[in-house]
Amino acid sequence: MQPCPQAPSAAPRATWTVDRAPAAVPGLRADADGVLRAWGYDPDGDQSFAALLVLTELVTNAARHGRPRLGLIDVDMWLDGDRVVLTVTDSSSADPVMRAVGACDESGRGLRLIAVYAEASGYESHRTGKRVWAVIGPHLAYDAPTGFLDAAQIVV
Repeated sequence: MQPCPQAPSAAPRATWTVDRAPAAVPGLRADADGVLRAWGYDPDGDQSFAALLVLTELVTNAARHGRPRLGLIDVDMWLDGDRVVLTVTDSSSADPVMRAVGACDESGRGLRLIAVYAEASGYESHRTGKRVWAVIGPHLAYDAPTGFLDAAQIVV
């Protein structure tokens, strides 16, 4: 497993501490969108879309499956060259696990979506929990010839 990327000292960076309540996710997404725009990313571009989708999935997973300390989740986003790096930290020691889902299941696809859109991803345990991370590159990892994956490829 790859180690979690570390932010270069001069990297453009944004950090948030958000409540684990699902209602906090849209506000975080809007804030992150504003930061990406300020960094010059096209709000309608693939990389912005992927970064916001992956951020939403990482935070939702931490809220649902993690044990955020005091009900809070730490979020970090920075630029590493032309890549957007996202990390989400919670106080659960449980490893993220990709589970089998059925075609009609309403949840359970977050880690699969992250795997599709992130150039690299992983997690690292630490003394007080874990940090889950993803790197969103300028060229998305999805199936380039068609631009989209068939739903059957996501629902494995």
